[in-house]
Amino acid sequence: MSKLQHFEDNIHALDERIGRLALICGADLTKSETVVYLIKGHFETCTRGDAISAQHRDELRALLMMKYKIEMSCIDAIGAEDCARLIFEQDERLRRSGFPPESLP
Repeated sequence: MSKLQHFEDNIHALDERIGRLALICGADLTKSETVVYLIKGHFETCTRGDAISAQHRDELRALLMMKYKIEMSCIDAIGAEDCARLIFEQDERLRRSGFPPESLP
């Protein structure tokens, strides 16, 4: 498996789960400040905070942190331009699957 394929698979799976959790809690991940608040454990940015369990909130937070680390590894391994293109393509793939833009980090 190539490095590109490895990152492609990991980012897609991660974004798919993050998207599902963001939809459940009503978090708009197009806003960078929302992502920062969630990473810091401030879940008041979730408009449907009562719809998501504490376990799922913790999972969303952990996955957002993991996504950041994977993206940094991607940049180091294949370069910023290729990594940005890969992330854009994965976002488009998820949108075609029905995920709204605000659910994608």
